[in-house]
Amino acid sequence: MERLDVRPHRARALEWALVLLFILIMSGVVLDRYEALEERGLATVAQHEHRLLELRVQLHRYRHGEWPGSLREVLGEDPRDIIGGALDPRRDTLVDDRGRVLDPFGRPYRYDPDSGELAPPRDLE
Repeated sequence: MERLDVRPHRARALEWALVLLFILIMSGVVLDRYEALEERGLATVAQHEHRLLELRVQLHRYRHGEWPGSLREVLGEDPRDIIGGALDPRRDTLVDDRGRVLDPFGRPYRYDPDSGELAPPRDLE
């Protein structure tokens, strides 16, 4: 036990430096994994939201006999009631200043009112 007490200060400093280096490396690995998981989660949300909007467009076509003029028509007054953006605090708005519905990546959906085609978000293509 006496031998442990007399170790040089430099040896202890080196040990602590190695421990801190190990912790930094591990935290970097964990953060990378977390970011990848977050991206996959966002892609999953985008896929489900896209499918939901496609179904709402089809439903509008069956009920009214024509394609909706915009995605806003199928979402009603508050899009959060339909596509659940209220669950994600990072999405502060679901509609841009021009009235276009935004995908989970923050870009407007590409919708053709003549054909009723709704393109998937660009990150999913």
